[in-house]
Amino acid sequence: MSSHLQRSLLLAAGFAAEVAVTGLILLSCTGPATVEKVADENTLTAEQCIDNNSAAGSIEALEGSLVNAGIVDKDLDEITLSQDMCKEVVERTPGGSPVERAAAVGNLTQELRIIENSMEEASQGDVDGDGKADTRDKKVAASASFAASRAARRTITGASEEGRTDGGITAALDARPVAYLAQQQTTSVPAQASSSPSTAGPTSRPTAESTYESTTAAAAASATASASAAAGGAQQADDSVRDEARDDASKAARQAGASQKAAAGGSQCATTVKLADVTLRRLLRGYVIFEGPARELRWNDHDEARLAVAPKALGSIEELRREVGSAEGAGKAEADCMHLGTQIEPIMLSNDDGLGIDWHDSREKAVRRDTSVTWRWDIHASQSGAHYLILNLKQRVNTQAGGEMQRSFEESPFDDYFVRVHATRRQIFTDFLDNNWQVFVPVFLTLLTAIVIPLVVFWWRRRNRPGGPGGVSGQTPPNDGWM
Repeated sequence: MSSHLQRSLLLAAGFAAEVAVTGLILLSCTGPATVEKVADENTLTAEQCIDNNSAAGSIEALEGSLVNAGIVDKDLDEITLSQDMCKEVVERTPGGSPVERAAAVGNLTQELRIIENSMEEASQGDVDGDGKADTRDKKVAASASFAASRAARRTITGASEEGRTDGGITAALDARPVAYLAQQQTTSVPAQASSSPSTAGPTSRPTAESTYESTTAAAAASATASASAAAGGAQQADDSVRDEARDDASKAARQAGASQKAAAGGSQCATTVKLADVTLRRLLRGYVIFEGPARELRWNDHDEARLAVAPKALGSIEELRREVGSAEGAGKAEADCMHLGTQIEPIMLSNDDGLGIDWHDSREKAVRRDTSVTWRWDIHASQSGAHYLILNLKQRVNTQAGGEMQRSFEESPFDDYFVRVHATRRQIFTDFLDNNWQVFVPVFLTLLTAIVIPLVVFWWRRRNRPGGPGGVSGQTPPNDGWM
């Protein structure tokens, strides 16, 4: 009977060891599901486009966060771009980060749908002008909307770079109210903390919120006084640039197969969209300031990040509305295809789990005329090493095609905001065990079944064999009546 029990235990131990080893192998080999990439040499996925033009590594790890934040409407490896569309994304974000280019992808796919709708509305569905609405109109609308969008952007951007404006919307691409930003840095925004690992800690903030808002309002007003004085000449210059962009967009749409009516409506809409993007860039470069957490933090320390939008940002939005309202020419009704709202929502992310981010304020706020608008986050250091923050802004827009939407700023208020977290060896070891216990459990079970159980069986056999440590040498066990 004892030999039968021993064989059973050994078989069970062997089976358990086999199961544990198999589980460990499967655990180590299992990885994220892969998606088959686009095979056509003339197309590629948005993820391929961004990764191929970035030295900052793959954006794959951030895709889920970008979708959840609404920066793109689906995973980047599920968005198909033509080679020309990929070039457009890169041109719109020269030297941009992968997240900025993801925002450009989201904006591009959004605006193409809006411009396509304008072409269909202007031509009553007969985009190609052959007298009937069919599937070919959809294909022509897709190519013509992209052609119009790219032509309008290049014209407006080129006008700004050549200095052919006098300070209006298109001239504001590189505008920075220096007095406003300087006063922010010296009064309401403390200097950035930077200290050694032994002394790094949360940044102090002695300035009250009321003082912060009052100084931003006063500084913004003084910084934009000269720009307001030149508004008359700027309006005339912007009108000519807008008309040039509209004409160039219309020609590009016609060359892509659109009828005269479709091209007229699409070009008006494309020009409006591009002027809106210039306005967003003006807001970012001129009226937005970011105060980050300390560059170095100890393990489990936390610090505050803050973003502010000055009151004068509302003037840029209203200026765009006047610009769109004064549109002339064929298809001018389609110039109303998109209007900027006043609601802004910042999206704060980290490249990994090393920095925890907690919101202090409501996520979406309206730009105000009387005071600055601020958002605050608590940044918690939860893992050692270097981590970087990502900030993207979105503004609510109203469209004829889909009602209210959000459009991303294609630039960030900062580049590569790194935070280095320092920890002791004990903290690092404890964190390593906490994050990898799933791997150690099967390893422990494997050791248990392969080593410990056979030793227990061996000890049990020696202890219970006749003459062993558990028996009496030279004596026959007493007969208790059992056979």
